[in-house]
Amino acid sequence: MPEVDGRILRSQKSQNIILESIINLIINGNLYPTAEEVAKESGIAIRTVFRHFDDMETLLMKVDESINLKVINDEKEIKLDSPLNTRLSLIIDERIYYYDKYENIMIATITQLPKYKILQKRYPEYQKLLRKRTERIIPEILSLKSTDQEFLDASLSFGFYQRLKFQGLNKSNIAESLYEHCKKLIITNGD
Repeated sequence: MPEVDGRILRSQKSQNIILESIINLIINGNLYPTAEEVAKESGIAIRTVFRHFDDMETLLMKVDESINLKVINDEKEIKLDSPLNTRLSLIIDERIYYYDKYENIMIATITQLPKYKILQKRYPEYQKLLRKRTERIIPEILSLKSTDQEFLDASLSFGFYQRLKFQGLNKSNIAESLYEHCKKLIITNGD
């Protein structure tokens, strides 16, 4: 039995090394690493890479799961009895933190959506999780008209963050703009 456990542990260790290698490649700007590049980065033979992951889609699925776990573990506690201004500011700061930290992962995911069915399935699921978290922290959103709820959710999206960033705003300016925009939307249109 210890021999089997040793093989399982080595296998898990190899999988983790491969996952961390592809994540590092993407975070450092190689948005579409090949299996060969992943093998080289990890120091693991390409045959071993494909022994653990049948294809690049399977590997990307595991990367997606790994990043999602990291995001969930990064979530900070936001007290629901805090004033709206505080909760709104904290949720915006949290989103910007994620977007900045995982920017290249998100770009790689979005641009590969047409190619991989698993990403097409999972990406909307994760967007719903972010939205649900925001609504749980700021339940005032739920009193808005559905079109305003959609507008607010879109305003907090990675796509909107990227647009503001490409227009020359830094993280602080983006946070301030989002805060003012969302606060006005909630206060003006809430019950």
